[in-house]
Amino acid sequence: MSTTQRNSHPEALRLEHVTLEFPGTHRPAIEDVSFKVDRGRVVAVIGPSGCGKSTILNLAAGLLTPTQGQVHYAGEQVTGVNSDAAYVTQQSHLLPWLSVRANIGLALKFRKVPKEEREERVAHWVELVGLTGFENHFPRELSGGMQKRCAIARALIYNPSIVLMDEPFGPLDAITRLELQQELLNIWREQNGTLVFVTHDLNEAIYLADEVIVMSKGPGTIRRVMQVPFERPRQIGSLVESPEFSELYNDLWGLFAAERKAAV
Repeated sequence: MSTTQRNSHPEALRLEHVTLEFPGTHRPAIEDVSFKVDRGRVVAVIGPSGCGKSTILNLAAGLLTPTQGQVHYAGEQVTGVNSDAAYVTQQSHLLPWLSVRANIGLALKFRKVPKEEREERVAHWVELVGLTGFENHFPRELSGGMQKRCAIARALIYNPSIVLMDEPFGPLDAITRLELQQELLNIWREQNGTLVFVTHDLNEAIYLADEVIVMSKGPGTIRRVMQVPFERPRQIGSLVESPEFSELYNDLWGLFAAERKAAV
């Protein structure tokens, strides 16, 4: 299947009866997990610690191979590293010896994008994530929020068709989280891609996602897939004040709290 065909496939990601056991263990991290993510959708994965949320992202990225079942990306079975996927982990993992500009442009350099085009695209993304004026700074000279902005720009600059994010805003303060959540939605609309992210923040899940996958305690299974009914574009301020938001939040909290209690 060509890149064009993959990018037009209606499904971005599908897991079919996937179980994963780490070598040397007899207890699976996830067990008989099945779900699909349609192209262009934003999906949040929530659940108690140790339920396999990050394992699902690693499977989608092709960094892990299932013990049983299959992982499909754009209709093709994932048998190695998924080069179409961008992966933003909890830590920014910026290269400390490179400037903001060089870190953001790294993926383009690896893909041998001509220098002039590379510089234009880097400049666009620097402005898009609000790092204008910090292009020549090094990671140690940036705040945590700025480092995260840089990491997001580095992951998205080559226009990946699917983005995987593991607690991308976890260590940030509340205001910075809200700012980056809004920026991420703006970028997602511009890219018209697919986003799958792990979070423990129910507000974040509802605000960003079209669907929320609730995982059970480990070994993780799919407890429920809940649809988020709110139209886009969304504004967090008006959204949290609606009775529909409160109802969905309470439903999610009930499921989440039950699984956390069961995991203790």
